[in-house]
Amino acid sequence: MGRTIRIVMLAALAAAPLLAASPAEAQRRERNPVFRNLTVDINRKGELDVDFREFGLARREAVEIHLRAEVRAVYRCATRAGVVTGGQGDRRILRENVAERISLRADREGRITGSIALEAPDPAVFCGRDRFPVLVRVTYDDVTLRDATNGVMVRLEGRYSERIGNRFNPFTVFDRRDDNGRHGDRFRIQ
Repeated sequence: MGRTIRIVMLAALAAAPLLAASPAEAQRRERNPVFRNLTVDINRKGELDVDFREFGLARREAVEIHLRAEVRAVYRCATRAGVVTGGQGDRRILRENVAERISLRADREGRITGSIALEAPDPAVFCGRDRFPVLVRVTYDDVTLRDATNGVMVRLEGRYSERIGNRFNPFTVFDRRDDNGRHGDRFRIQ
């Protein structure tokens, strides 16, 4: 009986390399793509900027990243002097689903650092003579960032909203260049 056990053990040891995973399979099992270090910001043009890092990818892997959201953009009519008019007919609210995608390549360690942005929808011409549409508020809901190549998705919780104007006077639009607490310059349409 001792001889039979030895033969079975030797056969198992001989077959073990054949049953073991290849290096590519081992790397595939170890991969666990995940998004980290997400930052979300709305710039002064009303675009939603998402900066991210993705870890756990294969070396030099090409990845397609998708960003989508529901956007609500409020436009008002402004004069050349930058004064927003206050009538109800001078306001347009647009609701749309917007999406953007980019292709990136991972580095040697299987990491990607990237940035992707969504734009607020453009309004149709609705203002009267000598007035122009101006974005005064934008809100992004149900924001999702997805790695379409590996099937990894993250939903960015909450609502991202920005009022593009002066909080003391909603009918005057200010340029957001001054972030130090002082009022910005009046909005001028070129």
